[in-house]
Amino acid sequence: MSTLNAIIMEVGKDPAVYKLSTAIDKQLEEMAVVLGGNFTSSRLFKVGEDLSLHIFINDMAIPLQLTANRRFPEPDQDEIIFGNALFLLIDDVNGDEEGALDIPDQICEVFISKLKESFAPCSGDEKPNLEAEIFVENPGTNEERRFKWEEVQAPGKEKELKFIGQGYVRIVDDGICDILEIRGRYFKQKYLKESNKNLQ
Repeated sequence: MSTLNAIIMEVGKDPAVYKLSTAIDKQLEEMAVVLGGNFTSSRLFKVGEDLSLHIFINDMAIPLQLTANRRFPEPDQDEIIFGNALFLLIDDVNGDEEGALDIPDQICEVFISKLKESFAPCSGDEKPNLEAEIFVENPGTNEERRFKWEEVQAPGKEKELKFIGQGYVRIVDDGICDILEIRGRYFKQKYLKESNKNLQ
């Protein structure tokens, strides 16, 4: 089998089955395309022995101002998914090495029904709350710092800039390396004062 079933939740559409490659490198590329860049995930719930359904979203969805998609179920209904989301079945033990597992067709239909019922659609003009805009670096350590991503001008002529990395998100290689380039837009970390710690 060269593809596996995942579930996609696109902005303004009902959840649907989405085919991903079983080859992990290709799978990651396909996920980046669907989600519009680098992504993060979290486990939603266990579905069996060492198996869980995970949600994957663009980790820069808020700075990129992606469109509001759906709300999480209660008690987290104030949390909004911005941009597209993918739901994948992951082996809790070997998932990092093996990637996603196939969700059988019948189980897909059950999950899709539950997702439609539990994740209320957004109107599309919702904005993130202030807490969602704050990122944490080195959480729980003495080096913990909180910051927001602030959109900035390109730090020089675009044709003359050097970059670290390839793909959707690249680091501007200017000796400081504190600016990201994402599809022609530039973002810099703006660190917050300690008094803002209670926001997250």
